[in-house]
Amino acid sequence: MKKLIAVMLTVGLFAAVSGSASAEWRGGYSGRDGYYGHGGYGAGGFIAGLLGGAILGSVLSHSYEPAYVPPPRVYYAPPPGQVWVPGRYESRYERQWVPGHWEVERHEGRGEDEDGYSRDRKVWIPGRYEDVPARVWLPGHWEERG
Repeated sequence: MKKLIAVMLTVGLFAAVSGSASAEWRGGYSGRDGYYGHGGYGAGGFIAGLLGGAILGSVLSHSYEPAYVPPPRVYYAPPPGQVWVPGRYESRYERQWVPGHWEVERHEGRGEDEDGYSRDRKVWIPGRYEDVPARVWLPGHWEERG
């Protein structure tokens, strides 16, 4: 609204100055090719032009009111889909402790010594871990996929 009033005042001021300047005698003459004279509107036209330019410049430079825009909406990704994985058996290797024990070491040969005894001997085998295959139950559970 202010902009419209300022533009109308400026146009009205230009019309008033140019109308009064053209109405007065300028001291020129009119010939076949048009009007020849001193030209110009004088000091009043110059001041009116400065004033009109200042008004239009200030109106056009402040033509937009500052607008406050709300912040952009935040995008949240949808939660990943959940899938039920049923329970199952799985074969794995488990480490088991095998305790130390005595073993009898047999010799191949004649079987008996001259005195009738065999040459077998006892050997100590120390304890150790062994990888033993085992079936393990994995219970059902929910998993996130996506």
